[in-house]
Amino acid sequence: MSQLPRFDRILLGAVQYAVPAPDREDWIRTWHSELWHLHHSKRIRTRPTATLALGLTRDALWLRTEASKRALAGTATLCLATLASACLLAAVVALLLTGSYQEFVARTTAPWHRFLLEAALVVLVTFATTSRRHVQTPGALPRLRRQIFFLIKSALVLLLAFLVSADLWQPLYADFLPAFELSQLLFAAIFSITGLRWAFHDQEARCKHCLRALQSPARIGRPSHNLLEWNGTEQVCRHGHGRLNLPEMETSWCRSGQWLDPHQPA
Repeated sequence: MSQLPRFDRILLGAVQYAVPAPDREDWIRTWHSELWHLHHSKRIRTRPTATLALGLTRDALWLRTEASKRALAGTATLCLATLASACLLAAVVALLLTGSYQEFVARTTAPWHRFLLEAALVVLVTFATTSRRHVQTPGALPRLRRQIFFLIKSALVLLLAFLVSADLWQPLYADFLPAFELSQLLFAAIFSITGLRWAFHDQEARCKHCLRALQSPARIGRPSHNLLEWNGTEQVCRHGHGRLNLPEMETSWCRSGQWLDPHQPA
């Protein structure tokens, strides 16, 4: 950077830390050549310093944002953060519809207590009627992480179902006061069952080690051989932790999917 003016050297040195470490060296070289060309080209008479600094900073922030998106794509953290954000948004909408926090608490306290009892029954029925198709992998720590993730995800789904039902029925509170709580709890139960079904499906479609969403679904086997040989879909973890084979249809000899761990002996 010795051939560049002092301002450009300071700018590159300050902004480079916003660039992800794996891309930092190439980014510095690219912008060093661009700045050198800008200051030594005879065709360029004006050099807008403010525009240059803004463009360089935006480029570095874009690289950081893209790296963060790739790192968080399909992770359990992103899933929980999305559900928590949806719950917060639903709570804010409910507060705006009721007009005050005290009124919101007064209208939702009784339905919330009843919903807790209703949620226990919904969870029990959903657990009893949902088939868990994959084979559990050995290892206490990965299994514990999966269970904790599923419990937090299910709790957020139930909370979101209650808040969404409250948002939908708040405008009708004054006109349908006698049937308000019953109708809200009915819709909350429907939303809870739908949300828990999605939670089970999402849990199955994740890596059993890193909890990332599985990718690259591929068809394996012939559909005409359902009764003669294995036929279904295979999904893989992009970090190489394993792959999940799900049968096209459940048979007496193949009732569930299978998680294939590459680190396990066959």
